[in-house]
Amino acid sequence: MSSARQVVITGPRTVEVREVDVPSPGPGEVRIATLFSGISAGTEMNVYRGIAPQWHMHRDPATALFSRSETPDWSYPFVYGYANAGRVVDAGEGVTSRKPGDVVFTYMPHQSLVLASAESTVLIPAEVEPRHAVVNSNLNTALGGVLDARPALGDAVVVSGLGVIGLLVTQLVRRAGAGLVVGVDRLESRRELARRLGADAVIDPREGVAEKVRALTQNRGADVVIEVSGAAPALNEAIRTAGFAGRVVAISWYGGTFESLNLAGEFHHNRPRIISSQVGSISPELGPLWSVARRQEVVTRLLSQLELAPLFTHEFPVDRAAEAYAVVDSAPEGLVQCVLTYA
Repeated sequence: MSSARQVVITGPRTVEVREVDVPSPGPGEVRIATLFSGISAGTEMNVYRGIAPQWHMHRDPATALFSRSETPDWSYPFVYGYANAGRVVDAGEGVTSRKPGDVVFTYMPHQSLVLASAESTVLIPAEVEPRHAVVNSNLNTALGGVLDARPALGDAVVVSGLGVIGLLVTQLVRRAGAGLVVGVDRLESRRELARRLGADAVIDPREGVAEKVRALTQNRGADVVIEVSGAAPALNEAIRTAGFAGRVVAISWYGGTFESLNLAGEFHHNRPRIISSQVGSISPELGPLWSVARRQEVVTRLLSQLELAPLFTHEFPVDRAAEAYAVVDSAPEGLVQCVLTYA
């Protein structure tokens, strides 16, 4: 038995670091010393702020429907996180696929020492900087969204929200052959980074996205809008921005409500298709040859091919996790990916 430092959400916007025990690995398991873990500015902030539906609702596994419940799925204190890069310390009986010293990614929480099944870990290639491995989960989300969007050669693609996932999507749609890539974000630093990573044009959403995209496309509008900001008004603008029969792919896990959503205008007249992209599964439209495992194979290769270093902007030791969460929550100019480090 060994001790570990663990980040715990104890209430809305309240975080503590506690000591926990971690047992030795059993059959099929590995124990991993965490090197870095990434704080998500999207999904994880919904959890941290207390606005994720699981805080007040229950999802029925049989119907897949959410309903209000006196016993919601989550309660405080709550351990969260899903972007953990570390080094294997020891392995349990029967483990041959992983050995001490291997750098692996796991969907484990912010904790200095974690226990995981060997088969659930992703082996990180030696040429990949271990810090960069924390975006493995984000890259699965980004690639899943691009696979759902299916941009064709020459398409005009708008990426709304230029955080980690949006900047990854920007690079992926450029690789996929988009003819015009437009990045949208309120922060100037992110817009300039998008230009560096492949965007042809960038727009401040306060200046009217739909109108500016029409001006760039001879009034056609976008073939594809990939919405990654997590802001409800941005989904409404994405619908306005798409051209006739264009596709709007919503990658975000939206928090709050949708009073701003307007389905009376462009949605009704321009016939856009709205697609929900969720990382936990693969669209059936891709056919039987695609699977989550195949997507991970592609992601593992991309980790050494995409430009990732510019995404890493903020770093805190795990003992300052509360400060790190507060910084991500405030979304200051210059923030993209914040990571926790472990001695």
